[in-house]
Amino acid sequence: MADTPASLQTGWRISKACQECRKRKIKCNGSNPCKTCHLRNTPCIYRDVIRQRKRKHQTNRDSDSFKSEVTTHSGYGAGPRSPGLPSRRNPSNNYTINNSVSATHVESPSCKVQLYYGSTSNFALMHEIYRDLVSNQTPGLEKPHGEVEEARASLDMFSFRRIFFGTPDEPKESIKSCKSMDMPVMFLPRELANLFLRRFLSTLYTLIPFRSKESFEQQLEHLYNPVPGARSETWGQCMLLLALATGALGTEHYRWGDVLYDQVKATCGPLDDIHAHYQSEQGRPNSSFLHLGAASRKALSAGLHKEAPSQGGEPTDSVQERRLTFWSLYFYETWFCFHLGRPSSLSLRDVGIELPENPFLCTLTYVSKIIARLADEMFGHHHDSLLQMWRLARSITDDYRPYEMQMQQAIGVNLDTCPQQGTLGVQQTILTTIYYHTVLLTFRPFLIFRGRWQQDMKDPSQHGSNRPTEAPAWLNEACNKALGASCRTIQFLSEAAVANEFVRELRYHGYFLGSASFAIIYDLMHGKDLAPTHLPWIYAALQSLSTMREGDPIKSTITAIQTVLRKLNPAYEWVPPKAYNNTMGQQATTARPYSSDIPNPQTQSIPEPSLPGIPLQPLQTSNGLPILSEFQNNSLQAALNPPSGSLGSGEDLLDLTLSDMGWDFDFSTMDLETFFSIYPNGETPTG
Repeated sequence: MADTPASLQTGWRISKACQECRKRKIKCNGSNPCKTCHLRNTPCIYRDVIRQRKRKHQTNRDSDSFKSEVTTHSGYGAGPRSPGLPSRRNPSNNYTINNSVSATHVESPSCKVQLYYGSTSNFALMHEIYRDLVSNQTPGLEKPHGEVEEARASLDMFSFRRIFFGTPDEPKESIKSCKSMDMPVMFLPRELANLFLRRFLSTLYTLIPFRSKESFEQQLEHLYNPVPGARSETWGQCMLLLALATGALGTEHYRWGDVLYDQVKATCGPLDDIHAHYQSEQGRPNSSFLHLGAASRKALSAGLHKEAPSQGGEPTDSVQERRLTFWSLYFYETWFCFHLGRPSSLSLRDVGIELPENPFLCTLTYVSKIIARLADEMFGHHHDSLLQMWRLARSITDDYRPYEMQMQQAIGVNLDTCPQQGTLGVQQTILTTIYYHTVLLTFRPFLIFRGRWQQDMKDPSQHGSNRPTEAPAWLNEACNKALGASCRTIQFLSEAAVANEFVRELRYHGYFLGSASFAIIYDLMHGKDLAPTHLPWIYAALQSLSTMREGDPIKSTITAIQTVLRKLNPAYEWVPPKAYNNTMGQQATTARPYSSDIPNPQTQSIPEPSLPGIPLQPLQTSNGLPILSEFQNNSLQAALNPPSGSLGSGEDLLDLTLSDMGWDFDFSTMDLETFFSIYPNGETPTG
């Protein structure tokens, strides 16, 4: 039945394939030599004996029985492995390019909390780094693994348990004497209340603008100067106190944040969207995720995702308020779930409401749509090869090309504009960091893949195999995109923290700096002689973090980065310059943030850069922060946006399949979440 119309329509099926293509399980064009063998310069041999395959009805029957046992997965969930797939004959080659992590926290004998974070989370990359640190210290500990890794040991090594589980870093100071909102809130001085509200309206208000600034100011006036006989608005006062609590976190009076937050929780229940912003600023991602999930369900149950039915002259302000509320929630839910590696509760398929008139929020919504596509197509589907994933990643980043123009139209600046002051600077920072962080997460799997490959090539037993010994150009390009996005994040936040106090005191920026630093650290661990080019960026991130007030999540991020640097080489640890003053609003004198004689792990001295033009020392800005103009001899913008077609057509590129790497299972049976992931059979070794 080889001549049936169905078989002729496929266009790519041929009657034969060479042995090399069969072994690698890649497409063969049937020529002699075929295209693949010609590119690889390998012998092109065709076998004489035709293999007898199953009949079509047998194949369909087997396929149906297989599908009945496998449930469709979505989001970041890992589909179960088929019982019909053969086990690995080469169990020692366990490579992780995107793993998930889980850990358990016992608060009391009756309270046991287990949390999961997916492959796009910062915790997953930190656990990758932990595994490599431990495997280098005690080789031969790796064993066959499952889908999700136990992260207990890595959390303890990096002192990151508080962030993972969202436990407070100090005892709460709650005021329990306030029983109702009708009681005048005179425990907070009016001057501080004004300060907290101004700070909120200048920063995070831009993400939740569903009430006007004037309404918050009027609510504050009514709170301190109530009109006799006037009826108090409980929900309005709750929103005001949450706004004050969030604004307090960016000041030296930050302890008022939890006081006000506890007052709201004890009085009027959850205002989940604002709760989520407060908890993320406090370094409690799981709590933010839960609040956002609750807010999403409430929005759906209230029908905010659909246009409201006409009610005879409904004011325009009410319509815009609905749209602002839903789309601000949609952005925060989509983005926050993505960077935690968890499925989102909101889908564009269900949305039937127009965009708001707020251009800044429209730009964030555009980003959300790209993130939703990335989460679904890149991290939620099966992939046949790494090259296929790279093509998809490039396709997704192509969607970002109109982004800079939208950013320019929304706030009047673009990605290359120097950091601005005031509220404009906050909006600029949000749009810039979200962009670069999304690019980083898009290409981070390739960085992890290359690191695993480089680590495996250090094994002498791999030198005599048929495996490629050099990474193809497209893989290096993908890794450069991830590293370039990391450096751009550090550079922008370091400069913005000096130019804008509002930006410096937004606690969540510590997450972006930490994520970028760990990506650079991962590449530093697996590359050769990279200390001169990589360490200055890590030190720049640490110095920027050190200008923020102490406490979590900043303290835990600095501790984790310093721990990794010490484990790699004690001389890599960052030492804050003595001349640097951490006091708010004061700038440092020009000082070098790291010693110029950092020894290399192998040579105990920094080698000269192998490529011309790589600066050994960082350029100094006016505030003493090290900012490099180039990375790996490539400008950052060029690394993020290479010329179209710079690597030739996709058909001419060298692919990497599992058989190329000596891995004995099929790409198409694994999704990116579970691809190469591990689960220790025994106790996870501690460092």
